[in-house]
Amino acid sequence: MGVCIFLPLMIMAIPVTESFTTEIRCFFAVTLFVIFLWAFELMPYVIPAMFLPVLYVVTGIAGPAAAFAPWGHYIPWMLLAGMILTYIFDDAGLLRRISYWAILKTGGSFNGLLYGLMISGVVIALILPDIASRTVLFVAIAFGICKALELPPLSRRASAVMLAGVMSALTPSYIYYTSAAQTLIAWEAASGSGYTISWLRYLLYNGLPTLIWCFLTILIIQVLFGRAKKEHYKSYFEEEYRKMGKLSIKEKKLAVISLGLCLFVVLESYHGIEVGWGFVAAVFLCYLPGINLGTEHSYKDANYALIIFVASCMAIGAVSNQLGAGVFIAQNLQPYLSGGLVHMVAASWLLAVILNFVMTPLAAVSCLSGPLAGIVNTMDAPIVPVMYAWNQGLEQIILPYEYALILLAFGYGYISLKHFIGFFSVRMVANILFVVIVYLPFWMIFG
Repeated sequence: MGVCIFLPLMIMAIPVTESFTTEIRCFFAVTLFVIFLWAFELMPYVIPAMFLPVLYVVTGIAGPAAAFAPWGHYIPWMLLAGMILTYIFDDAGLLRRISYWAILKTGGSFNGLLYGLMISGVVIALILPDIASRTVLFVAIAFGICKALELPPLSRRASAVMLAGVMSALTPSYIYYTSAAQTLIAWEAASGSGYTISWLRYLLYNGLPTLIWCFLTILIIQVLFGRAKKEHYKSYFEEEYRKMGKLSIKEKKLAVISLGLCLFVVLESYHGIEVGWGFVAAVFLCYLPGINLGTEHSYKDANYALIIFVASCMAIGAVSNQLGAGVFIAQNLQPYLSGGLVHMVAASWLLAVILNFVMTPLAAVSCLSGPLAGIVNTMDAPIVPVMYAWNQGLEQIILPYEYALILLAFGYGYISLKHFIGFFSVRMVANILFVVIVYLPFWMIFG
């Protein structure tokens, strides 16, 4: 607790200047205080999240219009809708059906199981925008597979299945614009510097490279953790898939709504409605009389604390833009990020990796996406590859505590720490090589 108080007090002791105003100084002190409360987990994360916008208002740093601006944006509501949709998918059995189908289509072997999980993750990320809910479900599926196949906890095979499960929820998130809160918040912050991107344009620039990265991630797991016999696993999944029977009426209704949602998202440039509202409309349809896909627990079990946390992180960016704190940060970071495009991309990635040790990814993306976009704007450089590297860097970790969603998978007790560190270390090195050697040339050709 001492660090949480001492460092903000040190900031308040710094003399103000023309660029480092009293308001900006207070903003940094208050924001850092809350970020440290999150980082050291001194209380449930939702409590500081509730308190942060209130602190901005009562200390005079910002008015309610800025501090609570995120609640007027579609992002919190889309994430809430995504959580409810995830429960509806799970109740209908469609998520598990897609996963088992993909595993069988890839052969039903141990390697097929890993790739099948990722294929189902790519499909489901398009429909379910909440990354946390997807992670909970995919990790539960992976854990169930480990138990059913009697894989010993902490064994290489158990670690492989659990890692494939959590990666299948997380890695495809950057194929689609609406599949990760980090992407939405980053581009919302970048809009302050005049940058915007449509759903289709994002898919064009990031879809194929990220799809390749998804399967490279599984390849790393495959190489590190070896193979298993094919027959036993295939027979298990065939039996589980057979037990599910034919598509139920609920699954068919949900498939039709999902198809309509996909069309709404793809046709964004024609109807001009922000894609997030489509997910809210999809939830509404699920509860209409005659459709009856939603249940009471679908909305009661949603993680409302996470929605408050996301809105609080977005408030950091909103207040920063109002005060000009982002400009101040950009001026101080620019010497380290200035250079050619390769240097800027690599430096943005490295900055994100370093911040992961002391901040949550959402807090980092809220605080620094705006200043990063400002630097890119000043240097007249392309924003897309820099933002891609920035978000990819925020996904790189070494230890479980750095990312709560991955910590969830580790907490099941089936991944050994040695396997965990080994996989994420190799993945980190592979990621920066992928960004520089594969993604940048792709961007230069199609960007």
